[in-house]
Amino acid sequence: MPRLDHAAFGSPDPDAAAAFYERVFGARVVKADGHPVMAYVGNSGFAFHPQDGPGDHVGVRVDDDEREQIKRRLDEAGVEWHERDHGIAVGVFFSDPDGRLLEAITYRSGDDPRRP
Repeated sequence: MPRLDHAAFGSPDPDAAAAFYERVFGARVVKADGHPVMAYVGNSGFAFHPQDGPGDHVGVRVDDDEREQIKRRLDEAGVEWHERDHGIAVGVFFSDPDGRLLEAITYRSGDDPRRP
């Protein structure tokens, strides 16, 4: 069943942004080469990318079958999408009717291995 996974934001200083969430919310900060700086609050995360990253978006966790169904539905609706391999996950990026960027993300291990 799909569920909210993360909210991602571009930042001039991803480490400082994540540290703020750590101080204010008690977030667990995780850094991994080639990935955004993550600040986990409960079962959700804030992802801080450099400003030239994938753009501000909301990630919804789905399984492989759900991701394939979403791609078919987007094609049927004439909505453009692109897929990105994150190494630990595969994401399908697309915009809603109001222009908000969304990502349907599937973790290869079934869960984000960085999550607490």
